[in-house]
Amino acid sequence: MDPSSDTNTSELQSEINRLAERLDVRPMTVGLLTNDGLNIFVDDDGTYHYTTYERGKLVWDNAGSRDDVLYWYCKGIVRGQGSRYFEDRKERFLFEYQVLSHYHPDWAKRRVRELAASFRDSQPEDIALLPDIGEPL
Repeated sequence: MDPSSDTNTSELQSEINRLAERLDVRPMTVGLLTNDGLNIFVDDDGTYHYTTYERGKLVWDNAGSRDDVLYWYCKGIVRGQGSRYFEDRKERFLFEYQVLSHYHPDWAKRRVRELAASFRDSQPEDIALLPDIGEPL
């Protein structure tokens, strides 16, 4: 095992804890792998993973940088909060944008760009529901 993986794991855990406190949620334990739920870990090669399993089967594995994992973690929490508070999708997207902007402005724009890309093929009219981020979508 690469010794830097332990350092990467503890640094990621510190950042997850900080985000969780600011978002007023219970922090995830980095490196605690489960067969049913969300997992965040750093592999032996130093790649960061944000995965989920259902009944022991991998549903998805997003691999990327530390910033990617922090974004995915924060986005998941904010998305869940938005869906609880807002039925109107336009209001929910604005909420997500505003909250993510508070934590990291690039994350907020990234979320809007991802939504626009997902709408482009199947629901292009829904792009109009997204907040203005000062660039064409």
